[in-house]
Amino acid sequence: MKKIEKTDWCEEGLKVLAKEGFQRITIDNLCFLLNKTKGSFYHHFQNIDGYIEALMKYWSQKNTADFIKATEAVANIEEKYIKLNDLTSLASHKSEQVIRAWSFSNKLVKQYLEQVDDFRTEYLIKLNVQSGMNAQKAKDYAVIEYATLIGIQQLCPTISKEEFKRMYGVFIDKVAPHK
Repeated sequence: MKKIEKTDWCEEGLKVLAKEGFQRITIDNLCFLLNKTKGSFYHHFQNIDGYIEALMKYWSQKNTADFIKATEAVANIEEKYIKLNDLTSLASHKSEQVIRAWSFSNKLVKQYLEQVDDFRTEYLIKLNVQSGMNAQKAKDYAVIEYATLIGIQQLCPTISKEEFKRMYGVFIDKVAPHK
């Protein structure tokens, strides 16, 4: 039987969020899905709150910090926008939607979501400044860009990755003056 790591528990948690919702983030359900005992769960996490914190850290790293790191590896500013759009289109929009909903009833999730929103917006501001915008315009565009991303995720919950990439790309091409 394969030994599973903390990241395996977190990957399973992201799948649960996308398929079943945050109500199904329970020790029993996770153990069932991974075919592991509660002892295995408690080997990695003190309790469900410890798991939720690890899950939020993992989600933040995977869907924000890793995206930014990959985007920063690209030299050209236009290519950075393209890279970020590509990465964003590949991410699970369903888990993002569920995390937003969960944040209304879980203070820890809300705290992580607010940190991620701030981090993402600050990064967009940085990109916009690099593209030649002044600080205020860069901030305004960053908020509009990010609000558009969140809006598409909320209004079009079943949108395909290809459709999302196309729609968000149209927005970036039309609205953002960095082309």
